[in-house]
Amino acid sequence: MVAWHGNYAPYKYDLRRFNAIGSISYDHPDPSIFLVLHSPSDTPGTSNMDFAIFPPRWLVAQDTFRPPWFHRNVASEFMGLVHGAYDAKAEGFAPGGCSLHNCMTGHGPDAATFEKASAADLSKPDVIVDTMAFMFETRAVIRPTRQAIDAAHRQRGYQACWAGLRRHFRAGG
Repeated sequence: MVAWHGNYAPYKYDLRRFNAIGSISYDHPDPSIFLVLHSPSDTPGTSNMDFAIFPPRWLVAQDTFRPPWFHRNVASEFMGLVHGAYDAKAEGFAPGGCSLHNCMTGHGPDAATFEKASAADLSKPDVIVDTMAFMFETRAVIRPTRQAIDAAHRQRGYQACWAGLRRHFRAGG
């Protein structure tokens, strides 16, 4: 990764050295423990752009759903996979691929990942290895170009990954 700080001062950082610290009991704080770079806005509590990564890590919190859960964000998320597998979509999210979920677009683990995580033994840590995913999160709406929308390699039917999601949780217990 290469970034600039201030007036034309290049900066280089090996993302393999990034250390995501902390457990995630039921939600992660903002800024996220996965945050690498932050661009503040003129509105307190709101970012122009955040750059986060999802490196190899241990998920060790007990009695909680471990992969990213199905959710909606006020921010827009553009995510990509550099190498390995992404824990919320082990199948169907290939290295070099990316996804875009604009403001309030529901997204989360695919049905197969949800089923596996719902039956996981939470007394043992989940060790995620050999992976690197990234995400740009912004308050802006990201508008793909016509070329991106019409691309032959675009995964049409992406939303089918959520077909078959079953309810595993009941209110009150």
